[in-house]
Order: sequence, then structure tokens, then C-alpha cells
Amino acid sequence: MNRSLDANMLKLNKEGYLNGHTPFSAIVAFSSVLTAYLFDKQYVVLSNEASANESTVEGTMVNHQYSKSFKFESDFNSYEDQYISSGVHYFSLLRPFSELQIAKHFALQDKYFEIFRSCNVGSKVDKWCGGCPKCLFVYIILSPFIDLNRLEKIFDKDLLNDENLIPIFDKLIGLAPEKPFECVGTVEEANAAICMTIQKREKDNLEIPKLYQYYRSKGLYHIYNNIEENPYIKYYNEENQIPEEFVGPLKALMLNE
Repeated sequence: MNRSLDANMLKLNKEGYLNGHTPFSAIVAFSSVLTAYLFDKQYVVLSNEASANESTVEGTMVNHQYSKSFKFESDFNSYEDQYISSGVHYFSLLRPFSELQIAKHFALQDKYFEIFRSCNVGSKVDKWCGGCPKCLFVYIILSPFIDLNRLEKIFDKDLLNDENLIPIFDKLIGLAPEKPFECVGTVEEANAAICMTIQKREKDNLEIPKLYQYYRSKGLYHIYNNIEENPYIKYYNEENQIPEEFVGPLKALMLNE
């Protein structure tokens, strides 16, 4: 079976109109459970983190990532139990954890630095575009854990000194009324990562990047850096559907318990 985009939508794209969002994760949920059932597998395991639960537009339930959220995961499992009853359990192994925790652990895996991607714009040519919300968020969330010179090589661009990215930056740090309609982490996680990087660079007497200088000028560093303890480094969200047999090893890895 093949699918294609309506030519009129492509025409409107060129005129500046935005796409709707295809809930691809929802499509994968149904197809993966069917596949698991056919091959007699017990689990379908995802990698959706806690931040996928956050609404995109402040004060609303609008969530660009609904099909990656815990709400969808719960709804899907309820539907599956009632109408399909395959016996396959669908869950995310990373659901309890923050993007900051995941970034911290990923930063230890340098063999993947040159090949990992999280950029829709550059996906067709296998590169980071360096100008979209996903690129900037990933750069920010990794900045406390990977040297900024190394990050520049990974992205082939110094994003934190690109002042053209300030409108996107404002959305990621909560200065704009809505987050980007992209799969990015929470506003609080972005702020926590920025404060960690500033703190680290000041301690080492290193220059603060322009976007982080701008951040300080807005007073956000004073607010977020004074939080008594960063809640995202030892974070564990109890809203998850992880089978009990995996909980202990996961906590040992991510929380050192």
C-alpha cells in the first residue's frame, strides 16, 4: 500500500501555510501490536519520555505530541484491551524520565555523536539543519554535558551564538505564549539545561554564548538558577506503564538506586 500527499497541500506549503500533524506514533502503535501478536511477542517498547506530556499551548490541552504522551499510551492500552485483546503490552521504557536525564546518559555514548539525528528539516539529506526548534532544543539539552566546541562540530554550526534563533529560543524558554509545534522537551528542562551550562562555564572562566547572554538579560537565570535543587536530574514520573520486572534495573541505571 502506498500513500501520497495531496498536491494542494504541497502548493499551500510553498505559500507559507503550515501542515497539520500526522499522528504517526498512533499508526505505529496499532501496526506494532499487530506485528507483535503475529510473532508471539509480549511487549512493544517505545522511547517516549515524560516531557511528551506537556501541552504545546499554555493553559490548554493542545499537545503536538499527543500520540507520544502518557494519555495516549493509557488510552491505547484501554482500547486494545477492550477491542483487540492481543495480550501484547505497549509501553515506553523512558516514560519516567526527563530529557535532561536522557541527554546526560546519551552524552556518555560518543560513538553515536556523528550519526544521531532529531531534525525534520534536514532528515531528507541526513543532517542537522541548524535553524529549527528541534536542532536548537537538542543543542541546549546537551550543552551541560558535551563541550560546546564538540557540539558545534556535531551540528556543523554554532547555534548558541546565532542571534537569528532568538525567536525560537524565546519559545523554548517560555518567553513566548506557546512552545514550537515540534517534538521538543519542556520549558523547565530547557531552562534547567541553560542554567547548568552557564554555571559550568562561569566556574571554568569560559565565555558565555550569545543566546545564553541574552537569557541572562531577561532575568531567567536568576529565577531558575535559584531553584534549590534541579528536579530533572533525579526525576522519576510515576505515571508510566512499565512492567515491574524492568523498574529495578531502570532505576539503577538512571537514578543510581
